[in-house]
Amino acid sequence: SARYGESFWAFLPRTVFGSIASAWRLEKERLARNGQSPWTWRNEVLHSWAMTAVLWGAMIVSFGKVVVPFLLIQAAYGASLLEVVNYLEHYGLGRKRLPSGRYERCRPEHSWNSNRVVTNLFLYQLQRHADHHANPTRSYQALRHFDGAPQLPSGYATMIMFAYVPPLWFRVMNPRVVAHYGGNMEQSNIKPAIRERVLAEFAVARG
Repeated sequence: SARYGESFWAFLPRTVFGSIASAWRLEKERLARNGQSPWTWRNEVLHSWAMTAVLWGAMIVSFGKVVVPFLLIQAAYGASLLEVVNYLEHYGLGRKRLPSGRYERCRPEHSWNSNRVVTNLFLYQLQRHADHHANPTRSYQALRHFDGAPQLPSGYATMIMFAYVPPLWFRVMNPRVVAHYGGNMEQSNIKPAIRERVLAEFAVARG
C-alpha cells in the first residue's frame, strides 16, 4: 500500500516488482502445500505470463514487428493506470498488526472511497473500494457506500491527475490522512524515512 509521504513515482517501481515477487512467492507456497514444484502448468502466475506471450505473438504474426512499440506502450500505460489507482485507494492508510503477527481484517476505513454516481457507473463501482475489501465476495453491482470510510475529494479521473504531480497530491491528500486519524498518526502507513519526524510533528501539535 502507498505510504504517507511517498510519491506515486516512488511507489510505482516498489509495487510492480514487489507484486511480482509476492505473487510468485504465494503461488510457490500454494503449490508446495500440494507437493508440487512451481515449474508446473498448474502455476497460475505462469498462466498469466503465457497468455501474454501468446497474445503478443499473435499480434506480431498478424501485424509484423511494427506493432511491438504499441504493445510495449499500452502495457506500460495500462500497468501504470492499475498502480496509480492502487496508490490512491490506500494512500497513508494502515491496518493494525495483531499479537499473532498478522494484520487486522480489512475494513471500510482502510480504503479511500469516492461515491460519485456517474464515475461509479463507468468504473463498475470501483470507487466503492472499501466495501470490496471488507466484503470481497460481494458482486460489483451490489457494492455499497460507507459514510465512515475515508472519502476522496473528487473522482478517480481527477485524483489520478493529482497523483501524477506529487506536490499537488501531498497538498490535497496529506491533510485528509491526518484528519482521518484525528491527528494521531501512529496508525497511518508512513514512509519509513520520515516516520519519526511525522510522529513527532503531530505529537507536538496534539500536545
